[in-house]
Parts: sequence; C-alpha cells; structure tokens
Amino acid sequence: MQSPAWSEVTAIFGGRMDPPHLGHREAVAGILRNPGVRNVLIIPSASPPHKPAQASAQQRTQMARLAFGPSLQHRIPEASQKLIQVNEIELKRSQKDPDRASYSFDTLQELRSQYPRLAFVLGADQFQDLPAWHRFPEILSLCHWIVLQRKPNGSDLAQKTLQLLSASGLIEPVRTDLWKVRNSTAVIHSVATDAPDLSSTQIRREIMIHGAPPPSSLLPEVEAYLKIQQLYGIGTPHDSRTNRE
Repeated sequence: MQSPAWSEVTAIFGGRMDPPHLGHREAVAGILRNPGVRNVLIIPSASPPHKPAQASAQQRTQMARLAFGPSLQHRIPEASQKLIQVNEIELKRSQKDPDRASYSFDTLQELRSQYPRLAFVLGADQFQDLPAWHRFPEILSLCHWIVLQRKPNGSDLAQKTLQLLSASGLIEPVRTDLWKVRNSTAVIHSVATDAPDLSSTQIRREIMIHGAPPPSSLLPEVEAYLKIQQLYGIGTPHDSRTNRE
C-alpha cells in the first residue's frame, strides 16, 4: 500500500482555540511541509463535549482568524501557495442547534461532500483519547488521520496508541509511520512536529496568576485581542507579589 497523495488532501485542524497560540501555528506550518497537504481548514469547536471552553465560540473564532489570517500566511513561506482558512462549520451548526454538543463525526460527515480527500490532525496526546470520541470506531474510516509527535515523548505516545488500536484489530501497520484502517482506504500517518510544548490551559493559567501570557506563546494580534476583550483576566489588576518583574 502506498501513502495517499497528500498534495490532494485537505487537512482539518480543529480544537477549542481557547486561545490559539504559537504551537498551533507551528503545527499548521509543519503539516504543509510534512506530509505536505494541499490546504488546511482551521475549525474552532463550537461547544466541545469533553472540555468546555472559557471564551465564547464567537471570540475563539475571531482569535483563530487573527492567528491564521493574512499576516500569519505572510510569515509562513509554506502558506504562500497554500490555503489556510478558518471554517465556521461547527459554529453555524451550534447556532442552529445550541443544545447539541460539537462532534467531529458530524463535522466530517458534512465536509466529505465538499472535500473528497480529508485528513484530521491530532496531537499524540489527543490521539490517545480518540477511543472516547463520539461514534468511535466508525469515525476512523471517515478520513485519513495525521498524528503529530511533539517532543519529548510524542513518538512513544503515538506508538503506544497505535499498538493498542492494532491489538483491537482496528488498524494494521504498513510501515512504522503509516497504518491502515481495516476495511477502509483511510490511513493514520504519524509525523514529527517542531511545534513548541505549549497548551491553551497553560497560557490561561499564566494569565490568571501573572496577568500576562508566557513569553513567546501568542501572536501579537491575539494578545492584543485578549487585552481589548479582557479575556481570561488579562489586563486586570493582579497582586504585585505574583506579577512578573
């Protein structure tokens, strides 16, 4: 079995984006290089079923537009001939049915009619939680999967999950970085990423404690938006004993 023609594949980069950070940017830049996808859809989750967001869906979508807009594409050479686009499919679905959680299964079903070749992007830590997703294991066959191995232990974490899925009879190895979903044309491709070890939870915690995000964690446009909106408490007075020098 050969790898998919990645240059014909649209990658889905989803998440809470609460807030989007430089790790997200580097991850998107990375998949444009390896495996070299055609374009990337940035999809903020409207109402995540497992971890509720702190900022509203509208605020997180606006932050995603700032993080992945024209100024970012100017900074990423790989994006000059590629398309990075924020997609509001989950936000619009939530507006129609506010009481329904935002499931990736539903999003994939909708997008398959517009994009015949799709790949869902996951970090190795998210990948290990995939069996808890809505409509698993059926969701495995809806698209390809790109698993990002973030240092220092992303490779080991991804391999552990792949071995568990293989032991369950759901996937089979093609080579060390490529696995085939059984009874499907879908594959799981595990790739290294240079994305820094950042998390939105960590950033929100730093803002709560120190009144500012960690250095070199946010794009200036996103940080300015946080201050204007006073999201996560940024810009509010903090005890001088906990403020950074």
